[in-house]
Formats: sequence, C-alpha cells, structure tokens
Amino acid sequence: MASQPELLQLVADSRLTGYLAAAALCVLIYDHIECFAEEVQLMWKSRWGVAKIIYLWNRYFSLVVVSLNTSVILQDISSSHVCIGWLQVQGSSSTVLVATVDFVLMQRVWILYGRPRWMVWFFSFLAVSEVVVMIIVDVFAFRQMRDYVHLGEIIKGCYAYNVPKFLTFYAAAPLLVTFIMFAMTLYKCVLTLYHADHRVMPVWRLFLRDGIVWFVLVFAAAGSEVLIWTMRRETLKQLLVVPALVVYSGVSSRTLLNIKRIMACESAEIEIMDSAPISFATTTV
Repeated sequence: MASQPELLQLVADSRLTGYLAAAALCVLIYDHIECFAEEVQLMWKSRWGVAKIIYLWNRYFSLVVVSLNTSVILQDISSSHVCIGWLQVQGSSSTVLVATVDFVLMQRVWILYGRPRWMVWFFSFLAVSEVVVMIIVDVFAFRQMRDYVHLGEIIKGCYAYNVPKFLTFYAAAPLLVTFIMFAMTLYKCVLTLYHADHRVMPVWRLFLRDGIVWFVLVFAAAGSEVLIWTMRRETLKQLLVVPALVVYSGVSSRTLLNIKRIMACESAEIEIMDSAPISFATTTV
C-alpha cells in the first residue's frame, strides 16, 4: 500500500493526467473540425487507394481510441480486473495506432527514394521489430501491474502501485523508428535541393518541412514519455499517453493532407495547360 504522501501525490497527478487527456481530446476534435472541409475535398472525393484508406483509418480510429482513453481516465473504476482489461486494450490500440502512423512515415520515405525494392524489406523488418518490441513490453508489464489504487471519486482512472521501468522501451521503439525516418528524409531532401541549385521545388520542400515538423513533435511526445517512464515517480506514468496519441495522429493526418494538396495542385496545372487553346499571332503585310 502507498503511504499518505504518495496518495496525496497520486491525487494531484491523476487530476493533472485527466486535465491533459481532456485537453488533448479537445485539440483532436478541433483539428477534425478545422480540416474537415479539406478532408472531404481531398480524401472523400478522391478514388480509393492506400493513402485514402490509411488516412481515414488513422483519422477516425485515433478519435475512437483517444475518446475511450479519456473516458477511462476520467471514470471512477473500482475493480483491478477492469483496470487490467482496459489497460490491455489501451496498449493494443496504441500499438496499432503507432504502427499505422509509422507505416505512413515509411511509405512517405519509400516514395521519396523512388520506391526501391530493398527498402521494402528494410522497412518491413523495421516495422515488425517495432511492433514485436511494443507487444512484448506490454505483455510483461501487465504481468507485474496487478494492484491498482481505488479511492472512489478521489482518484479516477487506473493507476498501478508498481509500474516496471522497462515500460520505457514501449515509447523508445517508435522514437528510434522516427529518428531513422527523419535522418533518411533529411539526407535525401537536402541532397536533392543542393543538386537542384536551390531552385523552387515545392514537393521536396514540402517533404523536408513535414519531415522536420514530424520529427520535432514526435520526438517531443515520445521523448517526454521515455523521460517520465524512467522516473521513480510512478504516479505520472499515464500523463502523456493520450497527448502522445493525439500528436501521432495529427501529424500523420496533416502530412497526408499536405501530400494530397500539392498533388491536386499539380494535376490542376497540367489540366489547365492541356486545355488551354493555342492561338497564333497574325500579321498583315
């Protein structure tokens, strides 16, 4: 059992976790509302393909996952069995969401390099390794997390007395994948722009910009989770679970929309050039 100071700290940390989860859900909903018109134009009205399927899956699956996580964090749960079951669902859904987002990132880098066959095998190995590590960490962590704090309305959600430190590897795996993808994106974009003599290349500049934004946001979210999970203060272990999922989902969705937008602009320019009438100047002698 936890001592009185630890319980008081847990009460404060659980409320902070609830506030951040609710705020993250509001940010995700706002992002859905803000991008909905563009989403309908670029995604819903386009033909079905891998990009459209992944976008819609990531967009709405993440909304369901974040909503469920937030509701559990803000709910009074009096049974440890319910906590164990829900945290297993939380871990599985988070793994699926992170794997989906990383698939978008890998496909983006694969296209950037011209779709080489060797990269398909490399990314497949990387993706499988990431998912396997996250699943193994989840399974062994839940075996140790059996006792939870239940104080009624005072502390809502599920907070274990004993959270293993090796849970850090759960966030470290996607962080490593993100770093590898960022390094490959940075190398290819900078090299291409350099050889182009700094000419305006909107697609490459977009890839570079989105790659930097992606890495900074994901590194901040996953890196903060790694730091928190290495701390001895176990009451903050769930602090950034929901905000991190929102960051992953939002960055992935925005990246796909940006790619669709610039592809739509280029297609429109080609159509205008093809449909423009050809006129010949006439001269009188």
